[in-house]
Amino acid sequence: MSQAFPGQALLLMAHGSRDADARNEYRRIHAVLVERLAPTPVVFSVLEFPGDDGLPSIVDGWKQCLDAGARRIVALPFFLFPAGHVREDLPAELRAAREAGGWASLDLLPPIGAADELLTALETRADDAAGDGASGKTAVILVGAGTSDPDANGDLCKAARLFWERSGDRYPQVEAAWVSLTRPSVPDVIERCVRLGADRIVAVPYFLNTGVLLKRIDNRLVEAREAYPGIPITRGEHIGLHPSLLDLLERRARDGFEDRIATAGLIPICSRPSCAAVADGRAALLREAEPVG
Repeated sequence: MSQAFPGQALLLMAHGSRDADARNEYRRIHAVLVERLAPTPVVFSVLEFPGDDGLPSIVDGWKQCLDAGARRIVALPFFLFPAGHVREDLPAELRAAREAGGWASLDLLPPIGAADELLTALETRADDAAGDGASGKTAVILVGAGTSDPDANGDLCKAARLFWERSGDRYPQVEAAWVSLTRPSVPDVIERCVRLGADRIVAVPYFLNTGVLLKRIDNRLVEAREAYPGIPITRGEHIGLHPSLLDLLERRARDGFEDRIATAGLIPICSRPSCAAVADGRAALLREAEPVG
């Protein structure tokens, strides 16, 4: 039987989408976490386009947590990077929720980041797309949505490097590209891979769920296949409902319920062990008492 966390609830906060397939994925992820974390209440809310297919706004999701008996709410951003939505919009929504829906203690967790479970999911997506055709000259392109936030764009580059650290023996070239708002674009990076000698290219969307931007990748790849007819160019699946992502969400939720994430006011935003170690070391120093005498 799942461990109970009396008086607590999990509030997932996603971007939201007009795309019906994306909303369906939200509901499926919600259903899995409801089962895994039962009897603790789990609510899946969205920042934009609430109300579609029954997905509540963050304010309404907060109310649902309170109605389920929560006195402490663990808020988990279903976002990859700590960009503007995570830094500004989500805290503002949570403040508004408290004012409108009623008070509860709160822990706002970091976004998902390039956690090991996420890198495992990306490796699986790349391997499935490469199939038996992978060679020592296969290039992998991690494709992000793109943002005007330089830190978020840099985080995708970090994820690409971490991916290479794990799988460089199979994929000696790992690059980052974006669909919108910044460069290099997908065509830019495909050209770079070809010039550097890649004989096969696998594009792996660095997207938690499907949606309009993700579907633009296919158009870019159609154009690339026409430009380079002799080079196989395939697209892997986005992260979606990969078991490793679901395991990560469950682990983050349980860490939040047990108050294992916030460390003396310094949260390891990058969600990597190295960042957590820095936060833990700082917390240990702050706890040390001044010697007597």
